[in-house]
Amino acid sequence: MNPPNRGQILQTMFSTIFRVASPDSELVPSSLHEEITPILRVAKDVEDTNPRSLFFQDLDIKPVDDSINIRSGHSHALEKANELDPTSSGRDVRQFKNTMLGMIYSIPYLNYLNNESTLKARQKSSDAHEMQSFYQQYGDKGIEDLLNAGACSSSSQRTKIYQTAVVLYDVLDAVHRKANVKVAAKILESHAEVEAKTKIYVPYNILPLDPESKNHAMMRDPKIVAALTAIRYTSDLTWPGGHKINDDEDMLDWLKTMFRFQKDNVSNQREHLILLLANVQMRQPQRPGDKGPPNLLDDRALDTVMDKFLGNYKKWCNYLGLESSLRFPKDNQQRKLLYTGLYLLIWGEAANLRFMPECLCYIYHHMAFELFEMLESRGSKKKYKSKNPTYSGKDEDFLTKVVTPVYKTIAEEAKRSGEGKHSEWRNYDDLNEYFWSNKCFGQLGWPMKANANFFCKTAQQLGPDKREEKDIGDGCAGKVNFVEIRTFWHLFRSFDRMWSFYILSLQAMIIIAWNETRESRGAVFHKVLSIFITAAKLNLFQAFLDIALNWKARHSMSTNVRQRYVCKAVAAAVWVVLMPLTYAYCHTCIFIVAILIYLSPNMLPEMLFLIPSIRHTLEKSDFKPVKLIMWWSQPRLYIGRGMHESAWSIYKYMMFWIVLLTSKLAFSYYVEIKPLMGPTKEIMSVHMPDYWLPEFFPHVKNNRGVVITLWSPVILVYFMDTQIWYAIVSTMVGGLYGAFRHIGEIQTLGMLRSRFQSLPGAFNACLIPNENTKERGIKLAFSRKFHQIPPTNGKEAKQFSQMWNTIISSFREEDLISNRELELLLMPCWAYPDLDFISWPIFLLASKIPIAVDIAKKRNGKHRELKNILAEDNYMSCAVRECYASIKNLLNTLVTGNSDLMLITTIFTIIDTHIKEDTLLTQLNLSALPDLHGHFVMLTEYVLQNKEEDKIQIVNVLLEILEMVTKDMLNKEIKRLHLLLTVKESAMDVPSNLEARRRLTFFSNSLFMEMPGAPKIQNMLSFSALTPYYSEDVLFSTFDLEKENDGVSILFYLQKIFPDEWKNFLERVKCGSEEELDAKDYLKEELRLWASYRGQTLTKTVRGMMYYRKALELQAFFDLAEDRELMKGYKNAEASSSGSSLSAKCQALADMKFTYVVACQQYSIHKRSGDQRAKDILRLMTTYPSLRVAYIDEVEQTHKDSTGTSEKIYYSALVKAAPQTYPIDSSDSVHMLDQVIYQIKLPGPPIIGEGKPENQNNSIIFTRGEALQTIDMNQDYYIEEAFKMRNLLQEFLEKNGGVRYPTILGLREHIFTRSVSCLAWFMSNQEHSFVTIGQRVLANPLKVRFHYGHPDVFDRVFHLTRGGVSKASKVINLSEDIFAGTCFSSFLLTFFFFLISFSLLSGFNSTLREGSVSHHEYIQVGKGRDVGLNQISMFEAKIANGSGEQTLSRDLYRLGHQFDFFRMLSCYFTTVGFYFCSMLTVLTVYVFLYGRLYLVLSGVEKELGSKPMMMEIILASQSFVQIVFLMALPMIMEIGLERGFYDAMFDFVLMQLQLGSVFFTFQLGTKFHYYCKTLLHGGAEYRGTGRGFVVFHAKFAENYRFYSRSHFVKATELGILLLVYHIFGPTYIGLFTISIWFMVGTWLFAPFLFNPSGFEWHEIVEDWTDWKKWIEYDNGGDWCSSREELGIMVGEGYRTPSTLGKMGYRC
Repeated sequence: MNPPNRGQILQTMFSTIFRVASPDSELVPSSLHEEITPILRVAKDVEDTNPRSLFFQDLDIKPVDDSINIRSGHSHALEKANELDPTSSGRDVRQFKNTMLGMIYSIPYLNYLNNESTLKARQKSSDAHEMQSFYQQYGDKGIEDLLNAGACSSSSQRTKIYQTAVVLYDVLDAVHRKANVKVAAKILESHAEVEAKTKIYVPYNILPLDPESKNHAMMRDPKIVAALTAIRYTSDLTWPGGHKINDDEDMLDWLKTMFRFQKDNVSNQREHLILLLANVQMRQPQRPGDKGPPNLLDDRALDTVMDKFLGNYKKWCNYLGLESSLRFPKDNQQRKLLYTGLYLLIWGEAANLRFMPECLCYIYHHMAFELFEMLESRGSKKKYKSKNPTYSGKDEDFLTKVVTPVYKTIAEEAKRSGEGKHSEWRNYDDLNEYFWSNKCFGQLGWPMKANANFFCKTAQQLGPDKREEKDIGDGCAGKVNFVEIRTFWHLFRSFDRMWSFYILSLQAMIIIAWNETRESRGAVFHKVLSIFITAAKLNLFQAFLDIALNWKARHSMSTNVRQRYVCKAVAAAVWVVLMPLTYAYCHTCIFIVAILIYLSPNMLPEMLFLIPSIRHTLEKSDFKPVKLIMWWSQPRLYIGRGMHESAWSIYKYMMFWIVLLTSKLAFSYYVEIKPLMGPTKEIMSVHMPDYWLPEFFPHVKNNRGVVITLWSPVILVYFMDTQIWYAIVSTMVGGLYGAFRHIGEIQTLGMLRSRFQSLPGAFNACLIPNENTKERGIKLAFSRKFHQIPPTNGKEAKQFSQMWNTIISSFREEDLISNRELELLLMPCWAYPDLDFISWPIFLLASKIPIAVDIAKKRNGKHRELKNILAEDNYMSCAVRECYASIKNLLNTLVTGNSDLMLITTIFTIIDTHIKEDTLLTQLNLSALPDLHGHFVMLTEYVLQNKEEDKIQIVNVLLEILEMVTKDMLNKEIKRLHLLLTVKESAMDVPSNLEARRRLTFFSNSLFMEMPGAPKIQNMLSFSALTPYYSEDVLFSTFDLEKENDGVSILFYLQKIFPDEWKNFLERVKCGSEEELDAKDYLKEELRLWASYRGQTLTKTVRGMMYYRKALELQAFFDLAEDRELMKGYKNAEASSSGSSLSAKCQALADMKFTYVVACQQYSIHKRSGDQRAKDILRLMTTYPSLRVAYIDEVEQTHKDSTGTSEKIYYSALVKAAPQTYPIDSSDSVHMLDQVIYQIKLPGPPIIGEGKPENQNNSIIFTRGEALQTIDMNQDYYIEEAFKMRNLLQEFLEKNGGVRYPTILGLREHIFTRSVSCLAWFMSNQEHSFVTIGQRVLANPLKVRFHYGHPDVFDRVFHLTRGGVSKASKVINLSEDIFAGTCFSSFLLTFFFFLISFSLLSGFNSTLREGSVSHHEYIQVGKGRDVGLNQISMFEAKIANGSGEQTLSRDLYRLGHQFDFFRMLSCYFTTVGFYFCSMLTVLTVYVFLYGRLYLVLSGVEKELGSKPMMMEIILASQSFVQIVFLMALPMIMEIGLERGFYDAMFDFVLMQLQLGSVFFTFQLGTKFHYYCKTLLHGGAEYRGTGRGFVVFHAKFAENYRFYSRSHFVKATELGILLLVYHIFGPTYIGLFTISIWFMVGTWLFAPFLFNPSGFEWHEIVEDWTDWKKWIEYDNGGDWCSSREELGIMVGEGYRTPSTLGKMGYRC
């Protein structure tokens, strides 16, 4: 047994002898982190090598607050801590010092260091000499060996070694100073060299730019070299005096020196710019005759990058009429790089200002002009005086003097968001729109004036006390262009044209229906014209709303805007007077002329609607006459211009809405309005009865109340039934569109097997770069031809087989398939030279050999029949030929005796001759084939099993090489031969796992769908993925998995819902049972991973996204490998030394094209507190070295004065896993560390708006590439989908029939939580129909698909320069994804099927800024949803809150006004219209019941019931639209397309049996409550749902508190109304009210129906006891503390005693 090493001895001592643990280098207080952590990390690294380098025997330690003589390791760290914070005033500093003291001053450990065995290990006489010897040894064996290794060592390893050497020297120096010993001259020289190296070798992200990394695969790329050479050309630049110029300094360093940017910001943007230039240049075609050096930067690439980054700035200058600051000589590459680099440096350090793109344009405009002046003043002509930039004094001046003042203004405004209304504080949009006017130049100036109105507070913000002191409210910039006020009238104001259309149509239909039989057509027509009087009144009301709602923004409005509002109001008021006068006193013809004059101002926009190109030009024009013409039709704003689509697109969505509105209006007229005319006339003619309860109705003298009662529900239905018609029409359109796009082409495994022969051809056509263009558009829609490749085993087949095997191997790694299924699904990668066919997977060839043998025996001599069978069944033919080739190869390999080998050769020669002459079936007797088949099966079994007792059964000539065969590659061939000979028909039904089947069929089907051709990896667009993370689960702990809730643990739950995957997992880890698994501690980590991959964890998301890199490496191999290397495969290239260069190139290309950043907002907090989540994140970085983690680093800086005050400093930081310098002993635990790459100082706390967008903004500066995919941490990805990413990115380069390139690419999602619970299945079906057929219609033909959450792909540069990928204003942008799914219900009265949009605010922003959003269904991403009722309700509450806030937003208002009429309808009904219709649905129930109660209690209903007025018609008109079949159309259509209509109907019926209607009815109440509450009272907030598995029983009191106001109170009220109505009303009405009773029951009992263990008696007893205790006792404000959680505003509702308050009528 080997003796323990020193590291193990130390570990044992600290764990058994001492009570004080060794301090963790990651648990250092933030104020000491920068100085102390490197020392402790080095101490940990060298601990195993020389423990005396950390502790020494003669310690002289004094109390914490005194000076301490420290001489090494941890002692030196303690000394540094005292220097940094002598008073220990920082957070946790005193605790850290005491921990260090407890360890250093531990007597047992000092005795250990002084004992005889330890002292014998000393090599020198003193500690100083001991430390010096260790330092020299480290240098000799570490640094020198690393330098000698040269290219064989990585830059990361060199960086770490040099940094370690610097720390060791600091310790050495401290020891020598204490001992009064001089440091040897050799060591001083070595240290000087090391210090110089540490300035060169710094941690890097992707590009190692140090001199020793020239041979790195990425740094050898000509495009990288060209970009690097270009930015390092600084010979024409004049550096400040006294600046020492280094050889590796470049233009960005010069900009840093002149404008005082931060060092890490420069390093970050340098890599950013180099990678962008290199990737863009890779796509540039070579010019004819261009034979220039390959390492020169192409001007086309530079122009492309510059235009993308500065496009918004140029547009801003044109809008304001400014002369651009971009002035450079022709073809001046250096000047272009400087301008582009300057913008990147400003953007990279702008922090929260990145949400304000025009503010950045303002800053850039001035700084670019200063740059121009500096360059020109140092030129030959010197037109400008030599001048330094305005802010160029001290380091970080740009941050402190430019960014910080604006940031502080933003932060001050954000603080007021929780104190007042939206109208009383400025959000990001207000502050940014300040720069949409030329006034900003005079008012703000440059340098920025501290007393400018941009920075000062408005009168409202100062408050009443300070307003009188200084009346500056009117001189300060308040709300700009728009004011968010809580009112429902925003819906009318934003979509006034729609409401006017509905109101006027309703008026016209009522007039026609009322006068249909009474008057002539001319008279009816004259009355119909009265709708224009109503239109004038509505127009006046709209003008009044504009003025009233924008009153608080009047000071910031331009004179033109104010004049426009006033003129519109005056004109509307004039027409309100003129229209009735003309109608009453003039002829109809004169009135028509008046109507034409009234409509004339709006005729121009409507006429231009039909010619979009002209309207687009006029709207974008900055020519003053054109601006005057367009002034009346629309306000002039920087955004919202030029959003029109092509004429063909307009025609498509116009026809969509013409069909829909025609159907809706016809239905409303003939079913809802016309049938009511007769009963209404009869009611008006009936004598007023004596009221049954006259005390309730003392002053009623006519029947108008009755008419209102009967008409009110119908009017509400009229305004909301368009949503139903939208569902119907969109279902039909989406279904046809999906069918034409070949969705559902391959639905089952049987269909996959039948089409598998065409799969390799489709793969090569779609996923392999080639010159043949795949059919697209109409040709593909009607094409039924499937791609074929030549029936050979050549290059195309090898590429497909390697890709296919990668997918199947991924399935096995994910435990979706078993080992046997893996063998049946794999395609052989080895190739027989003489084979001219593809070796198909075994599952396609199952039972082919036994069947062929049986046919040959039965039809011996009938060779024509046999030939026909083989010709018709290609799989059987391939199986027979491959089986013969395998047997031939096997026997030729096994048989070594000359005579036996000659016999074998002769036999096969004869057979080959007969095959060649086509006489095999006629000349040979095949009746013995079954016996021969049996012998070969036995032979393969013996060889595979390799048992000693079986060797006697094998021929003696095979015994000598049996051991060799089973260890060689031939083993794979034998296995395959054995499977070919033995596998039965049951093997055709693989994989058995439903998820594996779904993924295989979808991937195969997608290859036949329309997608762009695949470019080579070098030519594809580069991209990044970004995942925001806060504090969710990273990796399930063993405790979490085994902890039982109500007797059920998460692990047990997962085993039951994923039984086949659990069995496959046990097989993979070679355990027969769970008990055997528990007995092996080293498998605990595997178990945690298995469970985490089936939850909604960050680990699952990271694994999925890192498939991108794996796919890119394999595709790069396909592009770069020669035929010989391709035949061997990528794994062989990775393993072999000859393929290492090719493998390095593939990995370098993957790194250049893909970056993955996880934005772990609280990573530093978790790390310093020892949180397990930080350790799990570090484990992810170690597992995936290319993974990067961005976080907000909060550092407490203590001042060294007597006060000991401290302040917090914030940084945007990026880290990666640190490399391991020394080999780790197998018995030691791995000490994983991270390494900070960049640390960019921020002006203050970055989370001042909504958390998630702010977190994304903080980390987006570390992303790379031209595209950005936003991924939530509850999403998953698949290796087979990653292969299609380069095809998807090509969509950015194609207009696809539109007028602009897309800026957001939408993707479909698969909900992987559907099997977790019945509620999860309901949510999955709801989501599935939305992310497929719903978004399909939104994108085409409606052109209103906005950003649907994640995983959409952004045009990264477009959005970075226009405010980012999300908006972050507090509260108003609460839900950056405004969701509503597609839900359906089977109840009969009021709950409709709504198809709506999931719109991200950045989607609004992208559309308003002339972006375009498309949707693509050939690629999918996994998505997790909430699985418990409370989780789902919190999610629905959050998005309903967000939708309520969005109703008030300026984005929706501008879309509603800038879109044409039909696109505006699409926008409304697919966003906030859903929630408004949900609200109307519930209000219809209230209106109906209160109306009926009025009729019953007054006695009117009894009086009218005897009249022949057919009340049933009225009720039918209100319930006809609730047909269940119509509500289920979208789900049935989409599932029918993808899986068949039988499965669709089965799922629909099963959902109803599992109470799906109850669930969706309950969620309707959630949407209604929170949407209305937010609009009226606010209170929107983020609600974390947890996203975990719901395996616990929720207490009754908890459910009661959560649902009291939103459901229980309302249901109780409706129940009381129904009871009163039933008691006093007619009996026949009871049937109609069943649906309302259903809603009441659902709202009351759904939380208990869907509660786990809700019907177990002991749970019922405990719930009753708990609720009774809660309702009877006032537990210190428990109810009041939950009011905000429930979204109940103080002062809302009733003030009653405590018990009633707890029951829901309080607060």
